[in-house]
Amino acid sequence: MVSYVGIQSTHFSNEIISEIQPLVPLEIKIESVKTVGVSNTPQIIYSTSKGRCSTFLSKAQFLNCLLCFLQIKQRNIGKIKSYNFQDSGININTENGKYLIVYTEIKAFLERYNRVGLEKLEVELTAISAVVRNSMKGTVAEVNNIGCTCADMIYRRTICKHQIATQLHLQSNGWGSLAEYLQQNNDNNVGKKWEEKFLAMAKVAKSDLGL
Repeated sequence: MVSYVGIQSTHFSNEIISEIQPLVPLEIKIESVKTVGVSNTPQIIYSTSKGRCSTFLSKAQFLNCLLCFLQIKQRNIGKIKSYNFQDSGININTENGKYLIVYTEIKAFLERYNRVGLEKLEVELTAISAVVRNSMKGTVAEVNNIGCTCADMIYRRTICKHQIATQLHLQSNGWGSLAEYLQQNNDNNVGKKWEEKFLAMAKVAKSDLGL
């Protein structure tokens, strides 16, 4: 299955109705992430090729970013109940525990999340991994439940845009994480192998009986 990473309709589960939109329509380098006002609206302050700017994010959009981050980290979180900004990072309270994302991690993550929307990465799920193609740059990367083959993951040891694209694609197709998808796929393959083995045994038995 190949598609642009996108948001799906709950009524038409196989139809992607819109592509993931970037947080900002330019490459960004995030300086800070915080909340503003009595409503605690998430805000990012960043620099671009055109200067220094800031953008407010919807709470739903920011929650989806946090969820994507934790699922890539393979955290069994259930649902996010609440989050709050501390001096060292963002404390996240979930159904299955509490997690802290330090600011250096969330800033790097949001920069790459933004890049996924800008570059319109294509994701194809296979039996053992996800293949992510960047038609704008002519590159291909492979993502599995250990990491990714790209330089960001290998040398910088950070969540890369290919992992983010894969996770968003999985979410849009009803999967919680790549590990969950690969496990289910592996279980199905095991079942198929046993089915093939039994059919072969039955064929041999019929041959022995002259049937």
